[in-house]
Amino acid sequence: MKYTLTIDVSLLSIKTTLIDENNAQHQVELPVSTTDTERAAITPDKIFNQMISAIKKANEVLLDSPTSKIEEVILSEISIDGLMPLDKDFASLMPVIYGKDTQKYVDALTMNGVTGQLQRKMGLSLLDTTPLVLILWLKNEQPDVYEQAAHYMSLQSYIIYRLFGKNITSRAYAARTGLYNLVTDEWDTQALALSGLTAENLPAVTDFSDNTFTVSDEFATQTGISVLPTFHLK
Repeated sequence: MKYTLTIDVSLLSIKTTLIDENNAQHQVELPVSTTDTERAAITPDKIFNQMISAIKKANEVLLDSPTSKIEEVILSEISIDGLMPLDKDFASLMPVIYGKDTQKYVDALTMNGVTGQLQRKMGLSLLDTTPLVLILWLKNEQPDVYEQAAHYMSLQSYIIYRLFGKNITSRAYAARTGLYNLVTDEWDTQALALSGLTAENLPAVTDFSDNTFTVSDEFATQTGISVLPTFHLK
């Protein structure tokens, strides 16, 4: 029997759904955080490791059937919340930033007329949880971390990097960062200047529908999946 495994990832939990050829389903959900205090201390590694544990538990369901195997894994939903500053080696510098005391930066941008300029280019509202705003908070209130940060990733990009070694993001997510210009289809020069970043600090923007990915042998060892499946990103 061939199976598809879908994975939903958020700052609260990891949910996997195992689907067989007859569309029968088996779900596993593992918590990531249950309180605001836990959420404030979540690290990128904790989220990734919990995702690996969830995949392993889903695969354990099939171990009694030698002919059953996971052939396809679909990362169907990954939370757009949170920002992860990483050093030059892609190591995390602090817990995930998800928005705290950041509304004052939105208010300042609005007062200066910058919010409207950026929103016209990104096609979405600028919020206190928008990554550009989180970077401004980091720059002003955690300058030591800001100076060390060489890469900025979403939860989506971080998981993709850990699985496949690719520093990429989707066009749809890039637009939500407040740093991407949908008119020119590139990281926006005004937003980059405002944040003090360059395009090299951010993931490459790509169309996920054009890509399938295969993970490493290490992934098979960690999860117990003997035949490496094909991954699809949505």
